[in-house]
Amino acid sequence: MKKFTRLIAVCIMCIFALTACASDAFTNLQDGTYRAEYKDFDVYGWKDYIEITVENGEITELVFDAVNMEDGSLKSESEIYKNEMEPIVGTYPAKYNSDLINQFLESGKISAVDVVAGATQSTGSFKTLLTSIVPNVQSGDTTLVLVDEFIAEK
Repeated sequence: MKKFTRLIAVCIMCIFALTACASDAFTNLQDGTYRAEYKDFDVYGWKDYIEITVENGEITELVFDAVNMEDGSLKSESEIYKNEMEPIVGTYPAKYNSDLINQFLESGKISAVDVVAGATQSTGSFKTLLTSIVPNVQSGDTTLVLVDEFIAEK
């Protein structure tokens, strides 16, 4: 009986794993430019966003960044942010944004994006925004996607 129960449990886990892999793959992409961002700025005055351009069914441009509430500057271009962050954690916004984007583009799957050391929250934000924009990219709906909150990985 224990073997049968284990077999059933393994089968169920496999079904969930295959379903998760299928649902996070970017397939059937419609041409257009798509954007998702958080509704609100974070406690530090930044709002993360993602923008994807699709041409001929392929992603031709993918941007992940954050805009500053006070002056509209980009986190990836902030030398102050870089100089404060890099010595402590070994990375900075322009670098980890590039790392996250490259990981996703190489695999085409959100689940294949590994946490970038020193940028755990940004990795989660990237995945949350990417997950939120999937339906639009597949349907061709270029309406701005506003995301209520960060969804931590389980």
